[in-house]
Amino acid sequence: MIILDERNYLKPELESKGFSIFDFFENHQVLDLKTFNALELKRRGEFLLVDTQTILSRPVEARETFKSIMNTFLGAVFFHEQSNVKAQEWVQNEAAFLTKIIGEYSLPMPQLNWTMLSNQLQFFWNLLEDQRMLQKHMAQFSIELDQVLQNAEVEMVKAKKIHEMLVPRRTDEIKGVSFSNKYAAGEGGGGEFYDLHQTPSKVYQIMVSSQSYLISSALLGILGQHREKDFNPAAFLKDAQAEIETINGAKKKKSEVEVTVLELDLGTLELKLHSPNKPELYSQQNGRIELARDKGYKLSKGEKFIVFSPGFIFNWKEGHPNKNIHDFLKSHEKLNASETLSELFFQLKDGKESQFLTKDATVVVMEVNRHGIHKV
Repeated sequence: MIILDERNYLKPELESKGFSIFDFFENHQVLDLKTFNALELKRRGEFLLVDTQTILSRPVEARETFKSIMNTFLGAVFFHEQSNVKAQEWVQNEAAFLTKIIGEYSLPMPQLNWTMLSNQLQFFWNLLEDQRMLQKHMAQFSIELDQVLQNAEVEMVKAKKIHEMLVPRRTDEIKGVSFSNKYAAGEGGGGEFYDLHQTPSKVYQIMVSSQSYLISSALLGILGQHREKDFNPAAFLKDAQAEIETINGAKKKKSEVEVTVLELDLGTLELKLHSPNKPELYSQQNGRIELARDKGYKLSKGEKFIVFSPGFIFNWKEGHPNKNIHDFLKSHEKLNASETLSELFFQLKDGKESQFLTKDATVVVMEVNRHGIHKV
């Protein structure tokens, strides 16, 4: 509590009425107007008791500064003598503009008014104490939550390494097209995952890359729900985007997320992109391929088509800023899909001291069987 009183008028009055026994009075400060007006202009969880005459005895400029500083306090109560008509009129005229005024008293006043004033100040003091206690608990909770999240991140990194060791690569042969993919764990948060979903005539490939564990796991759950029914890429992407916006909406720092959905027609070998992003796609024969939702690409017999995750591209540029991926693929075009994957990831990890890459990395190689039955 701050008491603005240059003539030592208020403090003796308050102490004579027993205010010295209250907690809110215990650590009070008595200031003059010059010191008060020099206070920093910031919000304060304190009360201000003002001797009105202290304000009236100063120039207009000092009064205006007082108003600005006063409005940073939780509330203000003005006191003046009953005989001081000028002080009463000033407070009444200014009260409509000074929103922090919570009381005006003329002294001397009856004991009931003192009791009401002490009850009023005690109520606000208790409210402030509750807020301070809540802030203290929230700060402690934040520390504990940070520790939990740090521990969880450590465990997730361990899990990613185990996943990389136990599920190093996967190969599926579907109607004359082989799908081979390999994953390597990164040190960063979040993760990448890749999945295939087959229908009688098509194969959908879903790749998710995020720097948030929460978003990655949420999208994995949504994908599981859509796999249980007839997979519709538009419906999946709509639900995924809604979930991303919900999670990011609750965070100060938004997480970057990239969701890729590719559709391959097993009869015509036409590859389509359903997602709005532009993934890194390469034909070992034709170089970088740009797909859009209205622009497909037709694979040919014997062609190897490679999909790189955002994490792979990041790691590649970090470790080989001057090495062109297509040139590398062309120089290794005689390798089969499994050997191509091994060589790509060897290049990523070559020279790295850490057992992890900087970010998760995933590569998918599609290879069309030269003797498969397709409409080409």
